[in-house]
Amino acid sequence: MSGSDKFKNKQILVVGATGGLGCSIARHLKSEGASLILSGRNEAKLNALSQELGADSLSVDLSDSAGRAQLADTIGTVDGVVYAAGVAPVAPVRYLKDADVEVCLNVNTTGPLLLIRDLLKKKKLNAGASMVWLSSVASARGAAGYAAYAASKAGLEASARCLALELAPKRMRVNCIAPGMIETEMAASAAERISGEALAAHLKAYPLGAGQPADVAAAASFLLSDASRWVTGVTLPVDGGFSIQ
Repeated sequence: MSGSDKFKNKQILVVGATGGLGCSIARHLKSEGASLILSGRNEAKLNALSQELGADSLSVDLSDSAGRAQLADTIGTVDGVVYAAGVAPVAPVRYLKDADVEVCLNVNTTGPLLLIRDLLKKKKLNAGASMVWLSSVASARGAAGYAAYAASKAGLEASARCLALELAPKRMRVNCIAPGMIETEMAASAAERISGEALAAHLKAYPLGAGQPADVAAAASFLLSDASRWVTGVTLPVDGGFSIQ
């Protein structure tokens, strides 16, 4: 099977397609023959990406129940779902605002769980469908200033394990990817809030250096494909060796 046929006749929903990782994953899947449905908050970026990839798209607020319902009602059946949407409020806990924590948990943890619920209710997930949620190495490693973000990603992984058991009888799979330092706009924004010395020290913790969005896209492709048909409920670190130290 050639790379362009890997996802032939497969339709995959990519949520958060306008972010650095979501965009890279969408392009990678398209190169492997997938038909795509893209969702993202930046409507201009979403329209440009959907035109580039020849994909269907829908700009909705998935932190809102009406937005999730609209997406579930509008799309056809899918063989895979990538949830790459996320927010990262980085601040010492005494400076965290209530609204920032609520949005973080809503987008990063509650959103993917309720989206899958709605897709199941509308019978939009084909038998054997694979779900891939983007987590973070922060879910398992402490880092000052990341309390809300780390909590949201740890909750995401716990939900994925439980959902994997629920959906196993349908041969549906749910897995997470935990990226380390990937060179994206979100990472750059977070880096601006810490000192250059702290950033340099953090980068030294990666034996293989910082990663690229393509590294995460390749992992997502594996977890969405039949090559991982016996893999479910796991969190795959894509972190250049960060978590083994």
